[in-house]
Amino acid sequence: MDRTEVAKKLRDLMAGMLEVEIPAELKETDRIYEDLGIDSIMVMQIMVGLEETFGISVPEEEIDPAHFGTVGSVVSFILELQGRQVST
Repeated sequence: MDRTEVAKKLRDLMAGMLEVEIPAELKETDRIYEDLGIDSIMVMQIMVGLEETFGISVPEEEIDPAHFGTVGSVVSFILELQGRQVST
């Protein structure tokens, strides 16, 4: 799965789970909190959704606010976790 596919699935996940309006097209530079209006509780919901949608496990000790700074940083985090699971 490439970055574009992951970003689209992430957008669909957020639009379906959250009670905020998510733009039809996300840019990797969109900031999660400031641009999209997502708060910390919603980020926790997104993390649960990531595990279900992408079939990944998000280790609690690796939850870092930096992973949820921008759409691009979330996409990178997802791809990193997918890569680890493929290699194990």
